Amino acid sequence: MLPFSTLILRSYYQAIGWNEDNSYSQLTRSSSGNDFQLPQSLILQLANSPTPIFFTSYALDALPQLNGSLSYITTSEALRDIGPSRNLPFKHVVDRFRIYPLPHRPPPKDELWLGGRRVEGRDYLLYSRLHFPSLHLSGLATSRLTPTLQLHLAFLSHPQPPSARPSSPSGPSHSRQPSETSTATTASRPPPPGNIILSLQHDTGRHASEYTYSVQDGMFGWRGLWNFGWKGMSEGVSGPGAVGKPSLAEVAVQGAGREDGETMDGGLKGRFSAGAEVYFSAMQRSFGISTGLRFSTLPTPSSGSHHPLSPPTTLTLLYNPLMGFVSTAYSAQISPTIALSSRYGVNVYSYESDLSIGGEWWIGRRRGKRVESGTTPGLSAAVDPQPMESTRDTAEDRDGILKAKISGNWSISLLYEARIRNCLVSIGVISDLVSRQKPIRSVGVEVQYFS
Repeated sequence: MLPFSTLILRSYYQAIGWNEDNSYSQLTRSSSGNDFQLPQSLILQLANSPTPIFFTSYALDALPQLNGSLSYITTSEALRDIGPSRNLPFKHVVDRFRIYPLPHRPPPKDELWLGGRRVEGRDYLLYSRLHFPSLHLSGLATSRLTPTLQLHLAFLSHPQPPSARPSSPSGPSHSRQPSETSTATTASRPPPPGNIILSLQHDTGRHASEYTYSVQDGMFGWRGLWNFGWKGMSEGVSGPGAVGKPSLAEVAVQGAGREDGETMDGGLKGRFSAGAEVYFSAMQRSFGISTGLRFSTLPTPSSGSHHPLSPPTTLTLLYNPLMGFVSTAYSAQISPTIALSSRYGVNVYSYESDLSIGGEWWIGRRRGKRVESGTTPGLSAAVDPQPMESTRDTAEDRDGILKAKISGNWSISLLYEARIRNCLVSIGVISDLVSRQKPIRSVGVEVQYFS
């Protein structure tokens, strides 16, 4: 189940029209159907939204030891789609296989004038979380500087253990000056009290870049992503202020058959995304590099067709030349309620490899709630439908999903997520088919309730 903070962040991006998936760090997101996270203990999370711009969350981790956290979130945009857990669309609160909307140029904030001056301000989101009993403090602040430029600041602060704190001696102090610090003293120096990560994101739809800096290890990084295969992607606008303009899916339908270099009739129609990453650590004097390629089919059109342009499919390829690591992944929606995913990784230097196969099966059903859709029944499990005309096809909103994954070391992971009455429940099990002493590695249960 998605954490409440992740749900708020995604809703905020949708409210301001920011591309959620147009980043190199999200290159494998839609093809990682076998990378789902399982609860490792007994977790209880309560969340409340007293106003559309302010949210609170309380989490309790009961096993193997008692931990908790308290979170506060506020945004500049009213997130009215965040409500009680009994009313939230279930497919919005789970991590699942889906084809993300085509990237577009983020629209500017709506102008607001007062006394001849613009007073609309900037889009922002502020998040803080206090952990108990360690008193660790983490947070995130993000703000749009321009329609296509966004600034992130993430931080982590944790108090030093009592043994590392300076004590007050009863007698006169005879401590040495900083210039007299020995090597032994330096070696026993406590870890830094936290870290700050700055990130500047630039997104034009067709191209997205990100510049990051980590204070703790002095690491500089750059990520870039380019999209190919659809000429109208940077000109289309969706989100606030796009009244009267055709949707991105409609533009894609009109231009899908006219793009040079795209697939032939009968093949998969989609777009390619290519990206790279470079980072350098000044303190550790090391650097790294990676590159990747992704192919995704076009999302389901909002009108004019009763079926998707192509079966929802995503393929990715990642390569790290320094480590010699190559990873490929393939995910596809094979039926309205079933999606499968496979991933294979190999190190070209040591020839070590790993294969994992996973899938998800939508098995829950909420009686009495039907979604008018022009697509195949159940297709909303893979693609978020846009508002469309009512047809004779109807799809019931499913409130349960079963995920499974088997890895190359014969480890099987099972995760069941469902809405039980007014709560969101996740039950996960990790088993080992090889070990006879401990066939069950872990069992976890997570319960979330939003009011």
